[in-house]
Amino acid sequence: MARIELRAFGPLMKIFSHRGWPFPLHVEIAPGDTPGALLKRLEIPEEQVEVVFINGRVEKMSHPLQDGDRVAFVPPGIPSIHRVMLGFYGKKA
Repeated sequence: MARIELRAFGPLMKIFSHRGWPFPLHVEIAPGDTPGALLKRLEIPEEQVEVVFINGRVEKMSHPLQDGDRVAFVPPGIPSIHRVMLGFYGKKA
Protein backbone atom coordinates (compact mmCIF):
# COMPACT_ATOMS: atom_id res chain seq x y z
CA MET A 1 0.00 0.00 0.00
CA ALA A 2 1.13 3.57 -0.68
CA ARG A 3 2.42 5.72 2.19
CA ILE A 4 3.21 9.35 2.82
CA GLU A 5 5.34 11.06 5.44
CA LEU A 6 3.31 13.60 7.42
CA ARG A 7 4.61 16.46 9.54
CA ALA A 8 2.78 19.23 11.35
CA PHE A 9 4.07 22.46 12.82
CA GLY A 10 3.26 24.87 15.62
CA PRO A 11 0.15 24.06 17.64
CA LEU A 12 -0.57 21.10 15.35
CA MET A 13 2.39 19.30 16.91
CA LYS A 14 0.36 19.12 20.14
CA ILE A 15 -2.15 16.91 18.33
CA PHE A 16 0.67 14.53 17.36
CA SER A 17 2.01 14.51 20.91
CA HIS A 18 -1.41 14.10 22.54
CA ARG A 19 -2.23 11.14 20.29
CA GLY A 20 1.19 9.52 20.74
CA TRP A 21 2.03 9.83 17.04
CA PRO A 22 5.69 9.77 15.96
CA PHE A 23 7.18 12.74 14.12
CA PRO A 24 7.10 12.31 11.20
CA LEU A 25 4.01 10.14 10.99
CA HIS A 26 3.90 7.58 8.19
CA VAL A 27 0.34 7.24 6.89
CA GLU A 28 -1.05 4.74 4.41
CA ILE A 29 -3.03 6.34 1.62
CA ALA A 30 -5.52 5.03 -0.89
CA PRO A 31 -5.82 6.05 -4.55
CA GLY A 32 -7.46 9.45 -4.80
CA ASP A 33 -6.59 10.53 -1.25
CA THR A 34 -6.00 14.26 -0.79
CA PRO A 35 -4.71 16.37 2.10
CA GLY A 36 -8.32 17.37 2.83
CA ALA A 37 -9.39 13.71 3.04
CA LEU A 38 -6.37 12.98 5.22
CA LEU A 39 -7.38 15.74 7.66
CA LYS A 40 -10.82 14.18 8.02
CA ARG A 41 -9.50 10.65 8.42
CA LEU A 42 -6.99 11.74 11.08
CA GLU A 43 -9.62 13.92 12.77
CA ILE A 44 -7.55 17.09 12.53
CA PRO A 45 -9.85 20.14 12.44
CA GLU A 46 -9.67 21.77 9.01
CA GLU A 47 -9.66 25.28 10.51
CA GLN A 48 -6.37 24.44 12.27
CA VAL A 49 -4.56 24.06 8.93
CA GLU A 50 -3.96 27.09 6.75
CA VAL A 51 -1.52 25.64 4.24
CA VAL A 52 -0.39 22.22 3.11
CA PHE A 53 3.05 21.61 1.64
CA ILE A 54 3.59 18.58 -0.55
CA ASN A 55 7.20 17.84 -1.38
CA GLY A 56 8.14 21.41 -0.46
CA ARG A 57 5.47 23.15 -2.53
CA VAL A 58 2.26 24.84 -1.43
CA GLU A 59 -0.66 22.82 -2.80
CA LYS A 60 -4.44 22.83 -2.56
CA MET A 61 -6.27 20.58 -0.11
CA SER A 62 -7.68 18.80 -3.16
CA HIS A 63 -4.24 17.89 -4.58
CA PRO A 64 -3.97 14.10 -5.09
CA LEU A 65 -1.39 12.41 -2.88
CA GLN A 66 1.16 9.96 -4.27
CA ASP A 67 3.22 7.20 -2.69
CA GLY A 68 6.30 8.67 -1.01
CA ASP A 69 5.00 12.26 -0.79
CA ARG A 70 6.28 14.39 2.06
CA VAL A 71 3.32 16.34 3.45
CA ALA A 72 3.36 19.14 6.03
CA PHE A 73 0.39 20.88 7.64
CA VAL A 74 1.00 24.50 8.65
CA PRO A 75 -1.37 26.23 11.08
CA PRO A 76 -2.77 29.75 10.76
CA GLY A 77 -0.90 32.58 12.44
CA ILE A 78 2.55 32.12 10.97
CA PRO A 79 4.25 35.59 11.02
CA SER A 80 4.38 37.38 7.66
CA ILE A 81 8.17 37.18 7.19
CA HIS A 82 8.01 33.40 7.48
CA ARG A 83 5.02 33.33 5.11
CA VAL A 84 7.14 35.11 2.48
CA MET A 85 10.15 32.86 3.04
CA LEU A 86 8.00 29.71 2.87
CA GLY A 87 6.29 30.93 -0.30
CA PHE A 88 2.67 31.19 0.77
CA TYR A 89 2.24 34.90 1.52
CA GLY A 90 -1.06 35.93 -0.06
CA LYS A 91 -1.83 32.42 -1.38
CA LYS A 92 -5.09 30.63 -0.78
CA ALA A 93 -4.27 26.94 -0.62
